[in-house]
Amino acid sequence: MKLSSKFTNLGSLLLCLLYYLFRGRAKKITSNPKRILILRWKPHMGDVVYITPMFRAIKTRYPDSRLYVIGAGRVEEVIRHNPDIDKYINYENNFWTVVKLLKKEKIDFACLANLGSTMGFALLYLAGIKTISTFSLESGKGDTSVSYSILKTFAITSPFYTGQYVPPQYLKLLEPINANTGDAHFRLYFSKEAENKINNVFTQNNMSVDDFIVAFAPGGAVPERWWPAERFAELAKFFYEEQNAKILLVGAGKDEGPITAMLAVLDGVPAVNLLNQNLDEFKAAISKCDLVIGNDSGPMVTADAFDVANLVLVGPTDEREYHRPPGSLNRVLKGTDGDVKNITLDMAKKEIDVILSNLNKKG
Repeated sequence: MKLSSKFTNLGSLLLCLLYYLFRGRAKKITSNPKRILILRWKPHMGDVVYITPMFRAIKTRYPDSRLYVIGAGRVEEVIRHNPDIDKYINYENNFWTVVKLLKKEKIDFACLANLGSTMGFALLYLAGIKTISTFSLESGKGDTSVSYSILKTFAITSPFYTGQYVPPQYLKLLEPINANTGDAHFRLYFSKEAENKINNVFTQNNMSVDDFIVAFAPGGAVPERWWPAERFAELAKFFYEEQNAKILLVGAGKDEGPITAMLAVLDGVPAVNLLNQNLDEFKAAISKCDLVIGNDSGPMVTADAFDVANLVLVGPTDEREYHRPPGSLNRVLKGTDGDVKNITLDMAKKEIDVILSNLNKKG
């Protein structure tokens, strides 16, 4: 942990300890909460998608409640158009401004969905929120500090286990208000304008929703997660030549590198490059695919959200935490020794055969 972060955590801890003398613990459960809040300010798309089941669970249990979400960066773009969210609050290092806003809103119950965030806890606690539900790391290594270990005792804690699928663990944060429905299905939404834009893109490229559409996501957060671009290209050739598929390439930012590398070896296979779409259009595009193949990245959880068949290629991350157990239409391949490059083309094709056979049954 950086020295500046340590000082920030220490300051947050001291403020909370002083306030504790006046307000006590944040464990006063309201039987029928009217204002519920979730805090999540992770930077990557997938990290945000994992909490979307919480939104529906809250509105299922308390349909008349008002749901707030605090986020930062691209969080708002990911959850935009979600009908279960009543108000989004953007955090831009405006700590005291948000604290004052939350005090005014009089939140009944809040979930800190950032494991180990001292500042996140302090924001909720100093806002006087009656009940705070947060995680207590029970196994493995986690980004927790001494300050967080102290502050979590002020709240209701739910155990968090590394090596286990994370969405159901987020739902457990809702158990103090009996709102854990057990439904861990992701939910994402897009605008009609975005859908129209994608339909126009399809028309311009002689595509339609009746075609067999396969999207490839050859990038990801870090290069260590990237399966070789030439292997993605070989799969694209297979789908184009043997399945008469239409090919899409999706990604953003640094994904330009592997997408460019893939395009260079496609050998004339036509592919629509959707690099750097806005997230609204990206979600609309993924929803119209029949199959998505890619590295451990945002497009894969987006495919899950729209029930699109997918094959995830995993390297150094723990596939048990971030992806559903393999099913007939969702497959996960883990590289030996945590190296995604150890996944061979034949291994990928074998999993694709499973998906195709089940897609045919579904059709």
